[in-house]
Amino acid sequence: MQLQLSMGVADRLHEALLVRGEPLDVVEAACLLIATSSCPASLSHPVVSALVEHDHRFSLLGDEALSLSRWVTPDPDLADVPFVALDLETTGSRPGGGKITEIGAVRIEGLKQVAQFNTLVNPMRPIPPFITHITGITPEMVADAPRIEEIVPELLEFLKGAVIVAHNASFDVTFLNYELRRLKGRILGEGAFDTLPLSRALAPGLPNYRLGTVAQALGAPAGQWHRALADAQACGHVFLTLVGRMQERGITSLGEARAFMGPNSRSCVDKLRLTRDIPRTPGAYRFLDKDGRILYIGKAEHLRDRVRSYFVTNAHPARKVRQAIRQVEQIEWTETCTPLEAVVKEQELILEHRPPCNVHGGRPENYAYLKVSRSKMGLHLFTTSQAPKSLTFDKTFHQCLDPDTSANESLIIGPFRGRSRLAAAMELLQKLYRLRRCPRRSEGRPCVRGHTGHCLAPCSGDPEAIASHDSAILGIVSWIAGLDALDVEDPKELVRGLLDSLSAQCRFEEAQWTSSALEDLLSVRRSYASLSQARGLRVAALWVNGSDAGPSVRVNLVWNGKLVEQATVLCSGTEPGFRHLLEKMVAAQNGRRERTDLPELIAVPQEELDGILAVNRWFKETPSPAVVMLDEDEGASESLEEWCRLLIEEAARIVEENARP
Repeated sequence: MQLQLSMGVADRLHEALLVRGEPLDVVEAACLLIATSSCPASLSHPVVSALVEHDHRFSLLGDEALSLSRWVTPDPDLADVPFVALDLETTGSRPGGGKITEIGAVRIEGLKQVAQFNTLVNPMRPIPPFITHITGITPEMVADAPRIEEIVPELLEFLKGAVIVAHNASFDVTFLNYELRRLKGRILGEGAFDTLPLSRALAPGLPNYRLGTVAQALGAPAGQWHRALADAQACGHVFLTLVGRMQERGITSLGEARAFMGPNSRSCVDKLRLTRDIPRTPGAYRFLDKDGRILYIGKAEHLRDRVRSYFVTNAHPARKVRQAIRQVEQIEWTETCTPLEAVVKEQELILEHRPPCNVHGGRPENYAYLKVSRSKMGLHLFTTSQAPKSLTFDKTFHQCLDPDTSANESLIIGPFRGRSRLAAAMELLQKLYRLRRCPRRSEGRPCVRGHTGHCLAPCSGDPEAIASHDSAILGIVSWIAGLDALDVEDPKELVRGLLDSLSAQCRFEEAQWTSSALEDLLSVRRSYASLSQARGLRVAALWVNGSDAGPSVRVNLVWNGKLVEQATVLCSGTEPGFRHLLEKMVAAQNGRRERTDLPELIAVPQEELDGILAVNRWFKETPSPAVVMLDEDEGASESLEEWCRLLIEEAARIVEENARP
């Protein structure tokens, strides 16, 4: 596999082919190249032919299809592949801020060094003294040297058709790609050989694996270390020595050499082989390491395309996901009938297997609730990660907190992800509203905070203090829940005044913490709003479902945010049977409801939170199928009749639309 230059739309076409895993029709390829929805067949072939002529990653299969050259070319022997050992000296460790000061390269053909390239580069900026101390390159040496834009054409010609080899290759390739992208809008293709991990595998036991140490251990001629050409020559010697050791193990082709480099160093593209049998259907997938441990679980509307995209784009922002991609050695999947069922299956699998690389869902027992309890000293607001034994939904906000109810009554809302976020929000509330922090203090004995005015001191037993404290808690909880707040000042206004006071006193660190805690408090409020919205979701989603027995639809029934029923229903000439099944589905859920209307405050079991939010997020972010909202404006029986009528009409409509040519 040759290292090629890649550019803009050609890169996107390359990714599309890798994700597809099979050749593209020439017309479709041309549409991708020129970013249009349609392209005449007479124009498509010339456009694609022009691409293939200048980018050897691609290959035309007659006049009909575009393929990747690697798919139609046999795996070459290492002796037949040109390599270039490359080394750069720079003014710093990061491209952009640091600039190239010297380039050294050695071309290897037939497993022999046949040519070399070396030049100083004027970085157009000062060279730090410590860099001069390391490399020996002074500002005077590069003052009359050519600039990088003058060197690039000759360097690209030297690299043409070769696979790059470097020690700690990511450093050199990243710097070179930065300049190529800036000057040419192009980057070097992926697939460089890195002699650092290769030497660790084939030359074990060295005190360290710096290039000088490895080169000396493998008999490279002594050179002027930290000069580009000498380092490139040493790297080339190391590479050829290690190739000989691979050949002794029977590794003779380029593909075999890449596979030998292992999961921590080889290109992710090489892992596309793991996706060979994955279908293009909805479902959930699992990434496993070499020991069969599940690392990451995801869902997809098209399993094959989604899974392959991980190994093509390599642009996933989550660190844990990138970690899973590096370690994956096996892929398993479970097909589902609809994308919504894939969402639910993903959450079920995460809860079952607790994969380490998933961000949410693996540790629901760590989610925390906000709880209000009542005692002789009035209400107490606090956080808890201990799930209640039962969550009751038949008591409204005011019933739970009525002073005339039992002292054992309590109210709980949530749960919320991020205990530290909730703890910071709680601490801010205690500070703003002077809430009690001592749940078990004896009545009539206020703590120091009460004596100093930092607490309303309901533990004093004063009825007015208790009433004022209870009113603050009622207002806070109603504000978090997005209800009409009681007689309590908005926390945002209180924080604004507090920040002004702290800034005037030059207490800037405390002001910064207060501002951050307010963001946490607002985030908690938004989280509850999301839960409330998700918990109120009642909808039936329908998909056309192919069947040998006749036209049918797949029905997913979501009730109170959870997928509770899924069934395939035949529609052809069997409307009574179709209606009967829908009545059975809806009636079963109708009898399962906690209330005819949602409670004012909501709490769900910790293990259900991620699933409820995921279902709601899917409906918000995904172009949804045909849906019927299950609103309950009338009595139960009237609503049931209306739902069945709407479902039958919607099913007939989408089946008819699907049957049109």
